[in-house]
Amino acid sequence: MIWWIAGGGLVLGLVLLVLAVLPVLRRLAGLRRAMVRAQQRAAQAQRLQASVEQLQERVAEVAARAAAARPAGAVVRADRRGGATIGSRE
Repeated sequence: MIWWIAGGGLVLGLVLLVLAVLPVLRRLAGLRRAMVRAQQRAAQAQRLQASVEQLQERVAEVAARAAAARPAGAVVRADRRGGATIGSRE
């Protein structure tokens, strides 16, 4: 008789364990999908970061060229207006 009570308690415990684990197992699929999406977004962010770094380098190059070209452009504009500037002939 005691074996029946112990066996019933064991079976009841296993059933409760299965009932507690099933919702967690169901959520694992959704969590796995969310993890894959997060990894894809992280990879995309890394690719975009590399593109941004290249663009920043390009902007720095263009800004340096623009800064170097400004004094020459100022002399040309002053000459067209008839003004005297450093290096212009009088």
